[in-house]
Amino acid sequence: MFDIGAMEIFLVAVVALVVVGPKELPRLLRTVGGLVRRMRELAADFKDGVEQLAAEADRQTDPFADLREKEGLRPGMSPDEITNHIMRNREREADERKKAESKKPESEASKPENDEGAA
Repeated sequence: MFDIGAMEIFLVAVVALVVVGPKELPRLLRTVGGLVRRMRELAADFKDGVEQLAAEADRQTDPFADLREKEGLRPGMSPDEITNHIMRNREREADERKKAESKKPESEASKPENDEGAA
């Protein structure tokens, strides 16, 4: 990011030693280190906030995002491909329901789904 070489760092250290003095230099370095750390934390927080805002904006601009995720749709699919993909999913779900119902014991299969009339 910064193109600072060893000579520049040495020059800054000598100037700081002369201006601040040897007694105050450690305290100054701790203070500068704390400020740099705080600036990095603020930059990271800002970056995270911007990424969250971008993700929220994406969710709001694509009302079908949850459907795309649920159905396994990929970007670039044509309308026909989307329709065929969803129909295959529904057929697969229906087949799975039939298999699950055929595995139920006969006594459960003959029971009504809800017992509203029994009350």
